[in-house]
Amino acid sequence: MSVHHTDNAQLRASQPDGLDVMLLKMPNHNMDYPHLATPTLTAALRKRLFTVAQKDVNLLLRDHLLSEAVLKSLTHEYLPALGRALIDEPATFERIRDALTYLRYLGDTLGFARLEQIKQRMQARDYDAILSDPEDAQILQLVFVITGLLHSIIDLALRHRDLDLPVANPVMAFLEGFADEVAARNPRIVAFSVIQIQRQATILFAQMLKARFSPVILVGGPDVSTFKEEYLIACDAIDFGFLKESEVTLTEFMSGQSPDNLDGIIYRDADGEIVTREAKYNRTQSVFRPDFDDFDLDKYLLPTLPLSTSRGCAFAKCTFCNHYKTYSGYYSNDAKSTVDNIVYLSERYGTRFFHFVDDMLEINEGSAIAEELIRRDVDVNILTYARFEPGFRDPAILELWSRAGIRVIEWGLESASQKVLRKMIKGISIRQVQNILDISTEHGIVNKLMLFHNYPGETADDLRETVDFLKINTLQKTVRPFFTVRGKLELRLFTPLEVDSRDRAGSPFVKRYERSSSFDSLLGYADQPDYPEKARYIEVFIDEMSKYLTERNIYSTNDENMSLDLVVLDSQRRGVQPAIHVM
Repeated sequence: MSVHHTDNAQLRASQPDGLDVMLLKMPNHNMDYPHLATPTLTAALRKRLFTVAQKDVNLLLRDHLLSEAVLKSLTHEYLPALGRALIDEPATFERIRDALTYLRYLGDTLGFARLEQIKQRMQARDYDAILSDPEDAQILQLVFVITGLLHSIIDLALRHRDLDLPVANPVMAFLEGFADEVAARNPRIVAFSVIQIQRQATILFAQMLKARFSPVILVGGPDVSTFKEEYLIACDAIDFGFLKESEVTLTEFMSGQSPDNLDGIIYRDADGEIVTREAKYNRTQSVFRPDFDDFDLDKYLLPTLPLSTSRGCAFAKCTFCNHYKTYSGYYSNDAKSTVDNIVYLSERYGTRFFHFVDDMLEINEGSAIAEELIRRDVDVNILTYARFEPGFRDPAILELWSRAGIRVIEWGLESASQKVLRKMIKGISIRQVQNILDISTEHGIVNKLMLFHNYPGETADDLRETVDFLKINTLQKTVRPFFTVRGKLELRLFTPLEVDSRDRAGSPFVKRYERSSSFDSLLGYADQPDYPEKARYIEVFIDEMSKYLTERNIYSTNDENMSLDLVVLDSQRRGVQPAIHVM
């Protein structure tokens, strides 16, 4: 790798447009609406008058791939060539074959031009017309299916980028061209926000940039906060890592502060040794109003914008979770400021759709926001996460939330077995859960349940309780069909459950498997003998529910189209008769 060494003063002097920093989000992620990380940092930096450019490279790549010409190339050139080269790797070949089979089917039956046309109409926000036409509404669903398929295609292209194929790798060709664009702008600093599924592309792109020019390269985000110095060990193109919330640390760093005087930073000292300084975050300087300028918002498939009203988790006791540990603790913005932010973002970017991305919208905080939205007569549609707190049994709370525009709540339930809930330290009862779901439905809120199976100690009978609870509530329309229960427990590094499993004598697992590399965040474990029975029960349930969805023309919802429910429900309220349904 060729690296050109120049100091920061030389870099600044050579910049054609005086760009201080370029913030990037890399593949591989969804393209329904933007992430919050780089817009938050952009707002913090621009407040301090730094010149900033931000790009969602994942979005731009996916928009490129979801065009007629590139879909044809993937189907008839790249994937067949990749399959021939990897035919002796059965698991990889099967992934290629599955993707190719589906794309060929769509190309032959529908045509890629039609898919691109609906994609472009979605980007133009022509949702009322699309949803009211049965054929267009069906193709809209297929667009989201393909965005899900792109996860696998992008991953294959990145993993096998060095294969000598007779056709171009479309993902690498795009990234090479974008790296040239970044180099042409010559920013002094390039910074990446990283979640786990973006790690591979981030490390690769950092190396591509250092081969072209000499920026200072920074990484931050949840994955960096988890793996810390491993990023600098794995990639010598990365100069600094930032831990947890980094608005303050990054602005101080860019203002010239020495890393030796900063908290929440990872760097190499004069001897080349990696130094990790733990975060000591000043919460009073948190930025809760993101800046989405520079983002190609009209390329996202949905009009939703993310917003945080708090950081961390107000509960923070669930044994399987470590997400809240990527923050310095729980704290919230005040209700007036949150509504100020909603009004500002709505007016600036022309949307009435918001996703509160907090770990959970705490009941008192959410009610204060709802009261402020109602007082100011703000017309919005909100999706939020929440926990089954006892206070929700007061019907006035969810009635208030509904009147304020909270249309969809994704509740963290995980299991409907009281025994399993106690093991998880969820602090809720199934009777309480059912009561809250009934109240929420009565006030017109769509409920979705976050569930998974195979928690240690869960029996086949416990799983049946969960599946039967979900099935009954789905049929009674107190819960929107959303079948996350098919997901198996992920044993994540640094969760209380994972820490307990390190003690072989007292481990809740029959056996756990150690990480194959220092970058592994998921650990394997041995299933209980009754797991095949669990798997069969879930398979039968999913098959039954799939037929239920088809018969009632209810579209599937998942991470690819999470806030589509808001758009459909809003169309219904305005008198449109959608050809596809939420429930």
